[in-house]
Amino acid sequence: MNVERLNGLSLEALYALAEKMGLDLPAGLERVFVVEAVLEAFDEDNEERRASGDAAIHIEEKKFSGSELDEIDASLDAAPCIVGRYNETVIHCVPRDHEWAFAFWDVRDDEQDLLKAEGGFSGFFLRVVKNPSHDGKGSSGFDIPVEDDDNHWYIHLPEQDTVYRLDLCARFGAKFRPIAHSHAFRTPRSVLTTADDGLEPKQAALAGLSGIDHLMIQNLPDRHPSRILGGFDD
Repeated sequence: MNVERLNGLSLEALYALAEKMGLDLPAGLERVFVVEAVLEAFDEDNEERRASGDAAIHIEEKKFSGSELDEIDASLDAAPCIVGRYNETVIHCVPRDHEWAFAFWDVRDDEQDLLKAEGGFSGFFLRVVKNPSHDGKGSSGFDIPVEDDDNHWYIHLPEQDTVYRLDLCARFGAKFRPIAHSHAFRTPRSVLTTADDGLEPKQAALAGLSGIDHLMIQNLPDRHPSRILGGFDD
């Protein structure tokens, strides 16, 4: 039993293992403390067995040696964990910062089979929709081709403080069909706003009282949205 193997278990599995070892751990502990408690119990049991000189007592009192240890190893392999997918057609997107977001998606097996059986099917792609409206359309956007076995991407979003939505689409020749939509989300600002940067009068007054005018905030430079890397020019 080692730290690496324990760290590969879910928190639920760690609690189940601790209970099997006779530990009564309080609920809500962080993973590191549960792992530490399990390792300490295992080490203490080894010390007890080494200190015992009576073979009969040794056999009677041992908890986690020999075949019992094999059972625990087997329980680690069979322990519950987070599944890789839930077999549903869905797409989600989580902004990481003002330029990047993490997208993950899946297509239900039977739906994927039906799509591939249709004539002209040529794969999936992600459509990034900027400023989506209630009718599903946006002011602009771009497409990202993905492979059938892809299920997550980091996506570069060119504008800060802007609302985006991701559509998972199936392509059929020159046509396409959206099969899932993410929730609409807003990219955060990369820098603080200045007191007079598009604020209403009352908001600007409050910002002025905060002393924000004296922070010497540097505005972002204009740059082409297709540029992926880079920040302020020297």
